[in-house]
Amino acid sequence: MSDVVEAYTYVKPQGYFSCPRGELVSLVPRTASRVLDVGCGEGEFARSLRNEWQPSKLEIVGVELCETPARLAASILDRVIVGNIEQLELPYEDYFDCVIFADVLEHLIDPWKMMSRARRLLRRGGHVVTSIPNVQHWSVLAGLILGNWEYQDFGLMDTTHIRFFTRKSIKALFNSHGFEITHLTPRLESGRRRMAHLITAGLADGFLARQYSVVALRKDD
Repeated sequence: MSDVVEAYTYVKPQGYFSCPRGELVSLVPRTASRVLDVGCGEGEFARSLRNEWQPSKLEIVGVELCETPARLAASILDRVIVGNIEQLELPYEDYFDCVIFADVLEHLIDPWKMMSRARRLLRRGGHVVTSIPNVQHWSVLAGLILGNWEYQDFGLMDTTHIRFFTRKSIKALFNSHGFEITHLTPRLESGRRRMAHLITAGLADGFLARQYSVVALRKDD
């Protein structure tokens, strides 16, 4: 386990664990009072979330694989659990209003099993908020046309990505594990790409979006 963590932290550039992810903060339901942040890093997302809520009314629990960023996050979150989320048994059941996976699912061996676990961690009416890289992006396809599949320190071809998703497979991931997607938005990073989105009525999104932001509601009978 320690070897895995050492390798993971070694390849990450400075600032990798300190992204505030403001684009996801606005997707967390305002009714949420208990939040689980999986892959909380140094806690900057939680800090951003607290800036939007009344801190006394928001409990944030984090899970972080690497000890160094987890120590920093502990001063921001109510509790930080250090370890591999796929191996941990969290002492929560039917507890959280929202579970956050900010660029996390693609790093997991079994994100499908994780969705089943997330559903059990959530209260009735709870949500998952996540961002997931899009392997259909034009840069990846261009590399494949040229015969290249090369990993990088971060980004779409991050060296620690294990699973890869498109819009279609993202939908399948949630819909097949007891969730209803209420928000699925491409992240378009330039004015030209946003214009292409409008001109093509979204048909070009699969090639232009580097990632998708997703909100999914826990479905109950």
